[in-house]
Amino acid sequence: MDGKADGKQTHRRPVVIGLAGAAALGVTTVATKIAGSLGDSGASGGSSRLELSADSGDPSGVKSLTVLLGDALLPQQSAHTWRSTELATSRHSMVGFTWSGAGTPRVRIRSRVAGRWTPWRRLPVLEDVPDHGTTEASGRRGTHLAWIGGADGIHIDVAGARPADLALVLMHPGRLRGDTDVRPDRTRSQQHGAGRKRRTVAAPAILSRAQWGANEAWRDGAPRYNTTLEQVHVHHTASGNDYAEADVPALLRGFYRYHTKSLGWSDIGYNFLVDRFGRIWEGRAGGVDQLVRGAHTLGFNATSTGISVIGNYDAVAPGAPILTAVSQVAAWKLAAFGRDPMGTVAVVSEGSDKYRARKIASLPVIDGHRDTNDTACPGGLLYARLPALRSQVQQLMAGVPIAPPTVATVVAPVLTGTPAAGQPLAVTPGSYNPPDATSTYAWLRNGMPIAGATAATYTAVGKDIGAALSVQVTTGHDGYTALTESLAAPAVVVATTTVRAVTKPRARSVVLRVRVSTVGGYKRPTGSVTVTVKKQTMTVPLVRGWATVKFPRVRPGRTTARISYPGDGGFTASTGTAKVRITRR
Repeated sequence: MDGKADGKQTHRRPVVIGLAGAAALGVTTVATKIAGSLGDSGASGGSSRLELSADSGDPSGVKSLTVLLGDALLPQQSAHTWRSTELATSRHSMVGFTWSGAGTPRVRIRSRVAGRWTPWRRLPVLEDVPDHGTTEASGRRGTHLAWIGGADGIHIDVAGARPADLALVLMHPGRLRGDTDVRPDRTRSQQHGAGRKRRTVAAPAILSRAQWGANEAWRDGAPRYNTTLEQVHVHHTASGNDYAEADVPALLRGFYRYHTKSLGWSDIGYNFLVDRFGRIWEGRAGGVDQLVRGAHTLGFNATSTGISVIGNYDAVAPGAPILTAVSQVAAWKLAAFGRDPMGTVAVVSEGSDKYRARKIASLPVIDGHRDTNDTACPGGLLYARLPALRSQVQQLMAGVPIAPPTVATVVAPVLTGTPAAGQPLAVTPGSYNPPDATSTYAWLRNGMPIAGATAATYTAVGKDIGAALSVQVTTGHDGYTALTESLAAPAVVVATTTVRAVTKPRARSVVLRVRVSTVGGYKRPTGSVTVTVKKQTMTVPLVRGWATVKFPRVRPGRTTARISYPGDGGFTASTGTAKVRITRR
């Protein structure tokens, strides 16, 4: 980091500011250690780096660091732009930015992953927030928390405004034992519907806070409860889509810490979260079967539940497992209150950037966050699927199970190669929706499976000569009906043949022993051969690849026998000659 005074380079050591110093900076609700400034040692080429650390005695495994971005770390480049140097860090996997006040910075970052810098990435402003006037409305704002996956450097670009207390939040919620083997508790909870006997939908399998490792000490105060439920708000975390199943508990611990420790909320904001694999996770504490008031939809948290899909659905379309999981939660919740998932409801706003306080808004019972607030959430591609999602919820509430969709072909697979003995045939894989669907292969000979032939390539053998080869490509994914595609070779399998003949001098006759064989020594050809000696022609069937051809009356002398094999059942045609001598006696 370049810090200069009187033309000389200076080096500053990290400064840790306690809560008293943090109060002066307007972040009194944030109980995170804040490194005040870093000198040249913070640059990627220096000897020091931004070091994350875990709280003493914290079992969650979350390491974090919050750094104030003043002139030393984020110098001004022009009238409304600021940019850091490439800063070295200890390993981190999540990045966010927080600030207070009306100014809204436009933040972009690059990350150093596996020694290479990623392209610039914009971090959208987090609009999933508590309602004004509630105890957890801290005044602290922030970006969405981005999932990086594992980086050791960061480069920051800010445009528009740089609030005085703009802070970088680095986080690394490492994996804990058990993160790789999380199984839902199949015990079904009954949704409480204010004494109404309307529950017609079974509770889905929901993974608990304990299963994702929530540190309950981070929560501030008891849960608050609503008195009714009118809506389901659909969100996305805008965090990234390349996470593995085993990463999800760590991601949730990261969101939880960011919401409570960096933004000052009482708990994680969402009531439920759904991962890209279709698993449902308990969000805010208080009971999945209760009307827990969330902090997800400004102005509209009082009569709703919030479901956030983990990932960025401006970037990719949601798969069927996601839609099914969201539908299951929505149907379970809405059924207890007799709500129509295809309908609208008049809701009194408590104040958002789209609807002033006490304004009555007519909104879909199942809506996207952008319907109530000025935000892109839940991403354009997820928002476009809300009509289909509402239909699924209606179907579930009517007692009709959701049939899983079939994997869809985007680019069809192709069979390449020549159908010939000893030559390989290969399937060039296609592409599918969902993109991470996987394919298996089964090769067939005349429509019957070939034992052991289950790879993407197959080399024809002797048994295949004259047969029609094909391959069935079956592509599947959890939550989808498998797709089977059949690819056929363009012709039967052929084998190249050669012809040779053996003869001995004979008196006034010719006897040829003719052999037809395959190149490569595959099975013996069938059919017949035609031999011409002088003006005589004779056709004789092959027996185990051999034919004996006799010409009883031939004038003495020397001549050439011409042999023709026209091919048969996959054996190619071939010709040959043989020198013949006929004696007088």
